[in-house]
Amino acid sequence: MAVGINGVNSALNTLNRAQTASQNTIQRIATGSRYPNARNGASQYAMAQRIYNNIGSIAQSNRNTQNVGAMLRTASGAANNTVQALSGIRQNLINAANGTNNASDRQNLFREIEQRVQQIDVNANIQYNGQRLLTGSRNLTVAGFTGYDNVRINDLTSRGLGLTDDQGRVNIDLNDNEAIQASLDRVDNALNVARGTTGTIETAIEDLDFQSALDVETTLGAQQQRLDYQASMYMTMEENELNAASTIDDSNIAQEITNLRSQQAQERLALFATQMFNQNRASILNLLR
Repeated sequence: MAVGINGVNSALNTLNRAQTASQNTIQRIATGSRYPNARNGASQYAMAQRIYNNIGSIAQSNRNTQNVGAMLRTASGAANNTVQALSGIRQNLINAANGTNNASDRQNLFREIEQRVQQIDVNANIQYNGQRLLTGSRNLTVAGFTGYDNVRINDLTSRGLGLTDDQGRVNIDLNDNEAIQASLDRVDNALNVARGTTGTIETAIEDLDFQSALDVETTLGAQQQRLDYQASMYMTMEENELNAASTIDDSNIAQEITNLRSQQAQERLALFATQMFNQNRASILNLLR
């Protein structure tokens, strides 16, 4: 009987090992991971998890970059509309200076200019995710895997461009050609010239962190281009990290299926051996009775 007991113990041990191995193999097949937990290989599991953590951070960095890029595209569209409005105001001023216009014509042109100035403020109040984009100089933080970047968005309100005063009155005068020329200089500053120019217009708005509409639009375009490059870099980083994780952690599904079949065969053999022992023991006990 001792030999029989040793035999059944061996069969049970074989059965337990085969069941444990098949469970681990099934887990590797189900998860696609060679190291689904630390007991399968502590160092390899730690390496794989660090890479997966990096992949998650890089993917979120890419999303952050693309979200800010979308915000800048929205702001850029509004800035372009403002540039067009300023160009229209400039045309109105040149028209007003023509000697064929009478006082009524100039009054009508001024009304058109007022509408365009109002449109500039509408453009400045454009929103993205509840945030007004061009109503005041601000920095946006782009949180990324490689650190934090700041993106600048400048003030493109009519006040910020020097077109209105503190009370919201339009700083454009069409009464005579001298006043029209001064207004034209003001609009040219708003449209084309960044901080650093000299003259009365710059002095009047030097406390507004002034930047011309064209400067803002081109700056936004350059920032979008940089963010596009950054998003592309993140995608490349993510692809490389995924390849590294695959090399370390991906299961060989075909091999694992072969292993599973072998383990299941061992289970059946060990189970058959224990059943045979139990049947033989029952027969011997019946004879002893």
